[in-house]
Amino acid sequence: MKRIYLVLLLIFQLGFGQKKESNRIEIVSDLRLAVKSNYFFGDNYLAKGHRNPAFGATFNWNFLEYKKIRFGVSFEKNTLHVVDNSIGGNIDKSIITVYNFNLCYQIPTTTKLFFEPNIFYGQLYIKQKNGDKNYGIQDGNDFGIGVCVKYKLDKYIQVYSDVALSHYFLTANTSQEFENYFNSSNCLSLSLGCKFF
Repeated sequence: MKRIYLVLLLIFQLGFGQKKESNRIEIVSDLRLAVKSNYFFGDNYLAKGHRNPAFGATFNWNFLEYKKIRFGVSFEKNTLHVVDNSIGGNIDKSIITVYNFNLCYQIPTTTKLFFEPNIFYGQLYIKQKNGDKNYGIQDGNDFGIGVCVKYKLDKYIQVYSDVALSHYFLTANTSQEFENYFNSSNCLSLSLGCKFF
């Protein structure tokens, strides 16, 4: 139990503490929470067999900074509902979970408005379900670019909107003629949320 309290205390300190300089690399506290919608497009089973857009949430934590370049991790979860059973088969939904590493560069345009291009790469899992019954997990990688616009409300909180374009590289055991259909997808996403210092 003591370990849990220590971990929570560490997260709180990193989330709301001040920056600590270490040569030119700084430890920062950049926590973000947002609702997110993903729109899948192209000739693939996520776009053709599911109802778009998917809705979910994302959590991002940037913790290192070097000359306005920030490094962090993110977690995202969203759900796609099947609309074409000839493509989806026995499943009624696909639950997508994504873990990413990301780099972003902060460009202040005014004292309150910030523009932040970013690039990300990570691992994803697509759990296929019908009700409570699991029909398997497909895994792969996620690679993309995006841009974030942030507005500073006060010293500790910013609101932001993030637009990103990513490509899913998936693994599926299928015949060669269907590899592109089941092993890749494109995603346009929009996030709206808050950033906490």
